[in-house]
Amino acid sequence: MSTETPISASQSQMEAWGGAMLRAMTGDDSLQWSGQTLYRGTNPLPQLAAHHSDVPLLQTDQRGLLDSMGLRLHLSDEALHQQQLPKDPVERMVFELLEQLRVESLVPEAWPGARENMRQRFLHWCQAFMDSGLTESSLGILLFTVAITAWSRLTGHEIPESMGDLVESTRLSMSTQLGSQWVQLRRLREQQRQFVVPALAVSRWVGQAVRAAQEEAPRGAGGPKRRGNFALPLHFESQSLDELPMAQSGDSRAWASTAQSYRVFTREFDREVAASELIRAVQLAQFREQMDEELARSGLQHAGRLARYLQQRLATSQRDGWKFAQEEGYLDGNRLSQLVTDPQQRAIFKDEMQRPLNETAVTILMDCSGSMKAYAKPLSLLLDVLGRALEMAGVAVEILGFSSQAWNGGRARKQWQRAGRPEFPGRLNERLHIVFKDGAKPWRHGRHGVAALRKPDIFREGIDGEAVEWACQRLMTRSTRRRILLVISDGCPMDTATHQCNDEHYLDQHLRQVLAAQERIGDVKVCALGVGLDLGVFYRQRLAIDLHQDIDEALLFSVAELLCKR
Repeated sequence: MSTETPISASQSQMEAWGGAMLRAMTGDDSLQWSGQTLYRGTNPLPQLAAHHSDVPLLQTDQRGLLDSMGLRLHLSDEALHQQQLPKDPVERMVFELLEQLRVESLVPEAWPGARENMRQRFLHWCQAFMDSGLTESSLGILLFTVAITAWSRLTGHEIPESMGDLVESTRLSMSTQLGSQWVQLRRLREQQRQFVVPALAVSRWVGQAVRAAQEEAPRGAGGPKRRGNFALPLHFESQSLDELPMAQSGDSRAWASTAQSYRVFTREFDREVAASELIRAVQLAQFREQMDEELARSGLQHAGRLARYLQQRLATSQRDGWKFAQEEGYLDGNRLSQLVTDPQQRAIFKDEMQRPLNETAVTILMDCSGSMKAYAKPLSLLLDVLGRALEMAGVAVEILGFSSQAWNGGRARKQWQRAGRPEFPGRLNERLHIVFKDGAKPWRHGRHGVAALRKPDIFREGIDGEAVEWACQRLMTRSTRRRILLVISDGCPMDTATHQCNDEHYLDQHLRQVLAAQERIGDVKVCALGVGLDLGVFYRQRLAIDLHQDIDEALLFSVAELLCKR
């Protein structure tokens, strides 16, 4: 439906603008917009309306989303809304949609741009709904008809002809049951407490219709929630067992007191080391053998399909000579004489040959803090399969890790104590940076180092900001056009001595500063895998994964998609 190109401004600029707009619209100075997530302070605010899911990074869609979120915060009584929420997932989805459409219908006349942005956002969502094929099922067309009818009745917008033709028969069939409710929704839209009555009536009718259809359908043939990349939000509890929690962070008094300048008390004991130096050769060989056996049992030892996907997404085409004697293309002057001797001759053209060229370097940075020890085995398998697939795709791969050489500050803390314990000393531990697999080594030579991840005593404490800087600096030495850093972590930076002698968010602030600087420079794309945790408080591009479940092809392709995303 839309041929609009992605937003030209950098994502960080768009997020800063969006946050400022939401704060101005609502008067709430604690609102932040980051990584397609709205935060109040450090707490995420879920956006549960169906057309707020998977919003494309297109300017109109993003503006429509921000305008509608601002109106929801400004015009909706969330406490009242929560009191009336139905428990049934389908009823709840409809009720959430109706409340969102109610506030969108109240956009001031002085904001015609916001009204148009929200109209286009909703119609783009409707088009995605249709393109997904979900409207081909009886349940899908029912939900689609309810959504677009409610939108038209509440906002006064006309339904586009192609969509009107699709829903006409369904709309007529439910007019007897819902006709009066549509009138009430429009009439009561300025009074939320009264609006709840018809909104609940519509929601319950839809829920009953869906349950009846599911009971009549063959077992296992219920309406799909997702087809392709389109999904209907039929889950809502942000802290449910099916969803992973968000990382929590906050402001740092120590950071503010040092003029937002990162301090390191001493670098005397810092160390950068190859993983093979931290483990005996015999033990490393044993770990590698264990990994190979586990990979064989899991069926993940063959990475060809994943490699082809990565090559298609990361490679660019490069000219590689000419194909001659073609029937179309560029006219080949050397073959014009053939046309004179044989007027029927058509193979007088030439065309450029293209070959895929992958000028990409990927660094995977492993958080080796103590809490990550429990995930060492599944992560070593994940890194092995991903590393092999990347190299097969022509990508230079480096695997790094970060930890500390001691608990509770080690020699650095003792030196600080001898110096009289000055206030706000900054980072206070012996930093350890580990090279599991050097980017200059081919995989067959570097694969053994990955097995060192299974050595338990390398997992101590984590100083994330310095590690991200280090990994980016190493990436910048690679002569390649595209550089990607994938950070794998299970939470916020954690170093006991640094927290105790500064405060618990000091390292968080430095990580944010480092990531913001990399975003401004733009030479390295930084993304993150959150192990059991959503790292949206730090990373704009991220994926939360649950390693209590087996690593499978679906997970690997999700990680690959994160790497390839522009």
